[in-house]
Amino acid sequence: MTELLEILDNNKITYKKTNNPIEVLIKCTSGIHNDENPSLSYNLENNIFHCWSCGFSGGTTKFLESIGEVTRLPVESKQPYKIQKLKSKIQQLVECDEIKLPTERRMFTKQFKGISLKTLKEFQAFTTQQLQLQNYICFPVYQFGKLKYIEGRLMISSATQSKYYRRPQHASTMEILFPLDKVKNTNYIILVEGIFDLLNMWQLGFHNTLCLFGATNFNRKKLEILDRIGVTKVDIMMDSDTPGTLAAEKISALLDTRNIYSRIIKLSVGKDPGDLDLEEAKEALI
Repeated sequence: MTELLEILDNNKITYKKTNNPIEVLIKCTSGIHNDENPSLSYNLENNIFHCWSCGFSGGTTKFLESIGEVTRLPVESKQPYKIQKLKSKIQQLVECDEIKLPTERRMFTKQFKGISLKTLKEFQAFTTQQLQLQNYICFPVYQFGKLKYIEGRLMISSATQSKYYRRPQHASTMEILFPLDKVKNTNYIILVEGIFDLLNMWQLGFHNTLCLFGATNFNRKKLEILDRIGVTKVDIMMDSDTPGTLAAEKISALLDTRNIYSRIIKLSVGKDPGDLDLEEAKEALI
């Protein structure tokens, strides 16, 4: 928080504090209008800004460029401040509306579906006998430092249990780009469909990959988030089937409305991002 304010002070840029301790108001730095009454709101927690007068918005890098400042804030500062505070509490209960992480849970201790134990631990995979999540490998889904829901993937074949199960069941994915909080450089993003596509790309070293939780689950709310955090380039890597191809085209069209450059990455028939090895991923993203 204080680093941004220090930069403003050093550049003699005045700002106003508001009733919200994580927000300041600044005269718009877009250069396209005279902003006598500060209309640019900067969120010091999420490191995103928006001018309510002209719509100028983005993340830290874009803002610093607008004031002629070489980026001095680490890109990882886009990771919300609350994440830092929660690190020491990660084993404790974290509230999520009417749900909490199970009080009895075990961290996953072996690889699963080709995903290494290291990666599963990084994403806090666990098993539990609570919340009707028996037989599921579970992933807590956080965004902006808050637990949104628990995503469960069935570990054994069952005629009575769904392949994927979410707690709470009515939790919305409309604004979820997972794991946005972990991405350090948000200028360039790779979008994939499912959580195991994400986990595979992550373990291959592509730590700018985000999961949509479904090929058709990209909307204007997610577009707004990408725009606000300063995304300038997106590679769309959906599954190679017909629904994935159609979804990729729609996503590209939406990104174009915000002048975000996008490429549709076409994988070989039968290949999904969750199946790729390192060489295949590199070749696809050249």
